[in-house]
Amino acid sequence: MGNIKKILGDNIRTLRMNKGWTQVYLSDCLEITAPFLAQIESGKRGMSLELIESVADLFEVPIASLFLEQKVGQENKTSEIREVKLRAVKRQLQETVSESIEKAFERLR
Repeated sequence: MGNIKKILGDNIRTLRMNKGWTQVYLSDCLEITAPFLAQIESGKRGMSLELIESVADLFEVPIASLFLEQKVGQENKTSEIREVKLRAVKRQLQETVSESIEKAFERLR
C-alpha cells in the first residue's frame, strides 16, 4: 500500500511542478492544507476518492493515470526541475512587468 501512495504522490508532484504551481496554490485549489499536500506528495498520507477525483479533474487527466508509475531518469528529473524553475521566473517577471505597466498608466491619469 505504501508504494501506491508513493506513486500517487510522485505523480501529483510532477503534475503540479509541470504547471509551475506551488504546494500552497494547489492545496488552496483542492481546499486542503499545504502540509497535508506535502505528506501526500511524499507518500506518507493517502487520499479520499473524492480528493483523487478532484486532482484528476483539476489537472484534466484520467484518474487511472495518477496511479501509473513513471520511469524517469535522474537526468530527465534535473531537466524538469530546471524547466519548472525557469517557468516560475518567467511568471514572476511577467507579473512584475504587468504591475509596472499598470503603475505607469495610473501615473498618466
